[in-house]
Amino acid sequence: MGHSATSDRQPVGKISVRLWSVLGLAVILVYALAPLTQRNVSLGRAHDDFVAMSRDWIVVLLLAILGFGFQRRDPGFFGLRMPGWLDVLTMFACFAVTSVLVVGLTEIPPVHRALLAVPNQRLAAIPFDVRLGLVLTAGICEESIFRGYLIEQIRDWTGSVSAGGLVSLILFSLPHAWFYGFSLALLVPALLGGSLIVLYVLRRNLPVCILMHVMVDGYSLLLVPAVLRAHGS
Repeated sequence: MGHSATSDRQPVGKISVRLWSVLGLAVILVYALAPLTQRNVSLGRAHDDFVAMSRDWIVVLLLAILGFGFQRRDPGFFGLRMPGWLDVLTMFACFAVTSVLVVGLTEIPPVHRALLAVPNQRLAAIPFDVRLGLVLTAGICEESIFRGYLIEQIRDWTGSVSAGGLVSLILFSLPHAWFYGFSLALLVPALLGGSLIVLYVLRRNLPVCILMHVMVDGYSLLLVPAVLRAHGS
């Protein structure tokens, strides 16, 4: 009779973990689709930037409560571990390859025209501390959501890290459509997302993914506006 009680409890525990992961994935789905319903939102307005950053941190907090609290996952489950030298070298290799691919992609005429059609957000006019907050928030929160949490939960369900990577790529790319539109310009963030997925799948290390994301966004949101301001553009 004792054995029967133990057998009955074990599946309930597994079901409970799955239910919490379903809730987490639902949170991510809403987070990814919500920007597509927004109107008159601009990266060029500090208020909109603060709202976006607050939303990102709230979602990460919710997922942390679900993952660490209710599911009782170990930090290593989500790729939270100290990077080694091979992790860092792989990250720099992915960053270099991604940079070359992005430059090549933007030189393709249809993609170049689509990028020119993206509204100018006047990022150079945004205070530096706000842009720095955007860079750090995007790097930490988006990687935690779309790489560490999403990929590992899908892998836990399906046994396939590739399935997790595919879902991650789709849900990472969708929110960027509010800025780039559903055009070929969307290939740029999709390429970045794909590179970060490859890095995560290769190393299963979230901190190096965060670092690479910060480096990429730091270039576009910190360095480029600084150069434009210096030249009076």
